[in-house]
Amino acid sequence: MSQARNLNGKPFSAGVIGLAAATTLILISPWPLDSQNRQQIKVLVETQQSGTQNSEAVRGSGSVIIRRGDVQPSARVGAGARNTTLQRSTGIFTLVQDRGESILTVATRVPASQIIFYRDYLTGLGYIARSIVFQEAGTSLRVSAVILPGDQVQLRLTPRISYFSAERSGAIDLTEATTALVVPSGQPVSLGGLTTKMHEVTRRILGYSQTSGSSETSMLLTATIQ
Repeated sequence: MSQARNLNGKPFSAGVIGLAAATTLILISPWPLDSQNRQQIKVLVETQQSGTQNSEAVRGSGSVIIRRGDVQPSARVGAGARNTTLQRSTGIFTLVQDRGESILTVATRVPASQIIFYRDYLTGLGYIARSIVFQEAGTSLRVSAVILPGDQVQLRLTPRISYFSAERSGAIDLTEATTALVVPSGQPVSLGGLTTKMHEVTRRILGYSQTSGSSETSMLLTATIQ
């Protein structure tokens, strides 16, 4: 059996061979050298809401005046109009590392009363239990990002924006979207939106009112490589 020799033709000792093997194992590392030098991406999601509401009303009133045996009717008619414009803007942003994921939540916990009816089917009786539950109203953003060649960013994100309703007292309106897309760095991109219209006519004795309105909600995304 042949024996390993050095350049001078002399055989290696066991200690030298063991040191060389140990040095080779130390140089092997599974982690990339640039893991701590990844770029960061600022992801901004804005929700813009605008709406108008028009209200017109015609109201009448009447009376009877008696003077020295004469009956004299009296009537009045009044008209009014009101125009309301609503504009609201909400934004949330987070910083995410290249090939990483980030979650940001900014919300308020709102208490609400909950009524539950329990029924015993064997006896046919039941009872009502009241409890307090908490609902969250605010904004949250979950995003993962990868930087692509050509100054572009590949995103997968779920923005969720909730706020107190301006039309229903105590109600919470919610806007949420989930999408995966590729966007240019620093350029706003529209994710989608919502349009609503309302028309209401009310008739009363000696009166008439009409209310109409419309609102539009749009969601914009801007991803900027830092």
